[in-house]
Amino acid sequence: MTNFKLRTILAVATAFTFAVSSCSKSEAIDNGQGNTDDRWITISGALMQDEAGDGDGGTMVYSLNPEQAKDPNFSLNVFDQGMHVKSSRTARLQASADGQYLYNIQYTGDDGGIFNKYKVGGGKIFTPDGAEVETATYVSAAPRWLKAAEGVGVAVRASAKDVVFTGSSPNFVFKERTAKVDVISLDLNNPQITKTNSFDLALSEEERAAGYYVSRIDVPVINKAGDKVYIGVAVSQHDTKTFTLGEDGLPVFAAAPKTAAKSWAKTLVLDYPSLTNQKLITSTHTRANTNGYRSTQQYVGTDGYVYQTTSGATAGTGGSKILRIDPATNDYDDAYEFSLDQALGLTDTHIETWKYVGDGIGFVVYAMGGSGKGGYVARVDLNNKTATKYELPNQDKLNFRQIQSLTIEGNEVYLAVAPIGQDGNIYIFNKDSGQMTVGAKLLNKTGNQYIGIY
Repeated sequence: MTNFKLRTILAVATAFTFAVSSCSKSEAIDNGQGNTDDRWITISGALMQDEAGDGDGGTMVYSLNPEQAKDPNFSLNVFDQGMHVKSSRTARLQASADGQYLYNIQYTGDDGGIFNKYKVGGGKIFTPDGAEVETATYVSAAPRWLKAAEGVGVAVRASAKDVVFTGSSPNFVFKERTAKVDVISLDLNNPQITKTNSFDLALSEEERAAGYYVSRIDVPVINKAGDKVYIGVAVSQHDTKTFTLGEDGLPVFAAAPKTAAKSWAKTLVLDYPSLTNQKLITSTHTRANTNGYRSTQQYVGTDGYVYQTTSGATAGTGGSKILRIDPATNDYDDAYEFSLDQALGLTDTHIETWKYVGDGIGFVVYAMGGSGKGGYVARVDLNNKTATKYELPNQDKLNFRQIQSLTIEGNEVYLAVAPIGQDGNIYIFNKDSGQMTVGAKLLNKTGNQYIGIY
């Protein structure tokens, strides 16, 4: 049995009374009683701390029903009307597929690494449910994590170890850099840690000698068979020939120049539920990262393949791709590659996040020329390798760098769209026809931004 620290809190249901603009359709929300049987659509917003759009002031959440979300006459301001989610900085939120539960691991601060589960009740009613779970002992006070399958969370950390070198001053010779990886699994239904593991992770001898090392891992997903977990990987590189001397007289090797070739895309594969038998798989379709930033980057497809977006490719090398992992081999399908650049006839697209909605269809949120540089949406057909771009207002001024989630209910995909510090709307996309409609109005405040919908 794995040892873990568990802090239990008393779940207290508290009634709140507040007014919501144009809220004639839901007395349950108006009187603060909530209806725990409804499908709730939860909106999240990040508060400014020091600079507009930094998102470091914490996170607010508010839930409404699908009818309200689709009503352009319904208005809400999550920053005035929502509940403040426990987190020193931007909360890393996940939700159950039915919208009934919201999950959070607090990010940094005194309570960084604490897992919380909430029962969604409408409006600002989010009732603590189950135990708080302390994960910092295993994956730090700022873990990367996702709901890796329904009812299962996986949290991870990769810590680059010290550079290994040979020789003596001033003739130091770079040898390698490796990483220490920590990973845990969480039972989201009955909150508790179910398994932990730690191990060292090294790239190939050739890659290590060239200065490459694993610097971050994120976005874990469990395959359809339920026996593997795939974890996205970011690889950094040192300039092995350039160093300065630290105060201790030892070498500090510089980062490789931006013009240096990036590592080929990689994924860390572990057995599940044991979290053992680590293996790195490599795709030679793109030199980019697979770890994303704060949102889901890979999904189990209807066909059993895991579809995975990439980002961070060097300018002019093909932009973001969608790759896939074969369920039979648990390795990349070398015969498959989807290029968003090619599908849209663009250059240097950067996928911020996306939502796979079934049968090879997905909705992609992307920037142009780097993260945060505009905000655009396209419907992609992964089977036919085609894409259709939507036209959003102020799309060149949008910034989805901190986006965490899109959601789907029935045939409809929901996306919160608003420039930093400005009002916007919920946009709804029919997953079958592709039709886009404008939903509820999102009222904003200076420096804040809407970052997710669950």
